[in-house]
Amino acid sequence: MKFNDGRTVSTAAEWQERRSELVELVQHYVYGHLPPAPDKVWAKALSVRNLPDCQANEETLTLVIDSKKQLRMRIAIYRPLGARASPLPTVIREEHALGHTEEVARIMKRGFMFVEFAREDLAPDDPKAESPAQNSYPQYDWATLAVWAWGAMRVVDYLESRDDVDLSRLIVTGHSRGGKAALLAGALDDRFALVAPNGSGCGGAGSFMVKEDGVETLELITRPNRFGYWFHPRLRDFAGREGELPLDQHFLKALVAPRALICTDALGDKWANPRGNRVTSRAAQIAFEREGAGSKNGLHFREGEHDFLPADWDAILDFADWHLRGRRPRNVSRFFLWR
Repeated sequence: MKFNDGRTVSTAAEWQERRSELVELVQHYVYGHLPPAPDKVWAKALSVRNLPDCQANEETLTLVIDSKKQLRMRIAIYRPLGARASPLPTVIREEHALGHTEEVARIMKRGFMFVEFAREDLAPDDPKAESPAQNSYPQYDWATLAVWAWGAMRVVDYLESRDDVDLSRLIVTGHSRGGKAALLAGALDDRFALVAPNGSGCGGAGSFMVKEDGVETLELITRPNRFGYWFHPRLRDFAGREGELPLDQHFLKALVAPRALICTDALGDKWANPRGNRVTSRAAQIAFEREGAGSKNGLHFREGEHDFLPADWDAILDFADWHLRGRRPRNVSRFFLWR
């Protein structure tokens, strides 16, 4: 809540100004700068089928992004069978490929649409592979996580052309590296009403600076032979001296306010730094309270390890029902484990 020049944020207008500084900081030091929205995003149909076991209609499409660059990214859309015609709240998930239908039935039963997109169509998860998105925008210094986050935004561009999607109730989620990208997308694009990273760890919901033995650290994750290509090379300069970074991941969480945020994690997933997740949620709360959204900064833990399990989905959908549909759950204390 202090400007780069040391001034303290004291008014709503100043907070908006400070938000602009936060956006620049996270892009400059961590992810690189994202291109603006393209001039056009449209879809080419691939297939339509019913999935009786999931009680869903599945539609697969290829998005064509930008009228000149013609980037292509595959998506799958699932709509509850027999759903009424009115627009539905929609979950958008970061995924490396299509066809992950194990949670579709659960999401359909709750009355949500579900969209997954093949993020690696824009940037493969391989530093040696050609990245169509980065090649198309060479003037931007964005790293792979930023490309994937940008992909989630382009899904929204397309959904804006449909009449069966409630654009005021969009949710972005993802697991692990997908959770990192989902948090970044939700921080930078206020069209997402709920941001829900799962098991996102270092470079996601976990703190760079607060870490215990066995966690995914900045030094480990930015090694060239690990996942350095996910981040801007500038971040590697702070490996082993994280305290000199002029930011931590509560900056990303604060950028979500006053929209809703729930970070889901597992107590046994040390690699994802559950303690660091708790610390960043606690630190971000001041921004949510300033925006009059004190109950929208959620953190949910379950027993277990690194996975995206039904308990995580239930927590996300319960939080969505509360903050997007006004259906307050019985036990809300389970969403505020950062306290």
